[in-house]
Amino acid sequence: MENVSIIIPTYNEAENIIPLIQEIESYIQPAKQVEIIVVDDNSPDDTYKIIQEYALAGNKSYIHTIKRTWNKGLSSAVIEGSSIAKFQNIAVMDGDGQHDPADLPNLFNKLVENELDLVIGSRFSSTKNTASLSQRRNRMSSITNSFLALVIRKSLTDPLSGFFILKSTLLKSNSKKLYKEGFKILFDVLMIERQLKVQETQINFRKRNTGASKLNLATGLSLVGQILENFTKRLFPASFFVFSFIGGFGVIVHLSLLYAALNLSASYLAANFVGTASALISNYFLNNYLTFNNIHKSIAERVVGLTRYALVNSLSLFANIGIAAQLYSENFSILFATFSGIFAGLVLNYLLSRNLVFKT
Repeated sequence: MENVSIIIPTYNEAENIIPLIQEIESYIQPAKQVEIIVVDDNSPDDTYKIIQEYALAGNKSYIHTIKRTWNKGLSSAVIEGSSIAKFQNIAVMDGDGQHDPADLPNLFNKLVENELDLVIGSRFSSTKNTASLSQRRNRMSSITNSFLALVIRKSLTDPLSGFFILKSTLLKSNSKKLYKEGFKILFDVLMIERQLKVQETQINFRKRNTGASKLNLATGLSLVGQILENFTKRLFPASFFVFSFIGGFGVIVHLSLLYAALNLSASYLAANFVGTASALISNYFLNNYLTFNNIHKSIAERVVGLTRYALVNSLSLFANIGIAAQLYSENFSILFATFSGIFAGLVLNYLLSRNLVFKT
């Protein structure tokens, strides 16, 4: 295996990362143009420091580390790692030890020998890795992967795999198009590049030794956002759709608390205030966590962020009302004027929130 940059995104993998690197080292020869790039999202458990000490102690110049100031997500970690990758091929794998380095030579050989653009390590191309999973988990995975295969129009069993090898140009040339806040960069590449020569190969998907899985609600929402971004021909970014979902949830919170307060004999003004304030606060925290990767962590950051978010929402509300009123005055229907105002307010709210409230 040669001419390969291996990118490993990490977050709180202090106990897993060195054993993983040592395993990788047993399958590579640094003299043959192989490097390991670890991109750490400011792990509180000192993952970055542990890797640096290991590399320096062994004079391992082929190990490179990037420390980012906050948790920006897996996709952007891969993109950032690819920006310093020196070699023609890039392999991507998780830092928790579930991806077996013994599979790296097989992925590489298939890529080179078959003159492919991309080789995916599949967890689901046989029952080997799924036998230990519950019947419900297997069924859900099968349904999800079948649907996603239809979206990308390719017969694949694991389009969400985190273990793959590809030509470096696929990441470098598409760095501005890829959804940086996402968690499944392979799926994004498959949606952007429709003419790729792709193959899957079975991998050994191991049990995690320590730590917890990073999969959560944010992962699922970002994936839905990526699909919708693709359907709109990238007119709207994936994060806009996640932002919109949360806005819809805010409407439910608003109405639920409004009617709850009215049933408790509160005045309409007081009830509406409770509903509005609660929706605004819940939307801020949900957007911080789900849409923008928990960029505000400290209490001070969140107080400032919430204040700015309230101001941004006020501006968006004025835009909503103003545009709707203008359209109605020009004899557009009530329905058209109202929804146009709502949509304009939503877009403005998203743009201001992204650039003023949750700016990286």
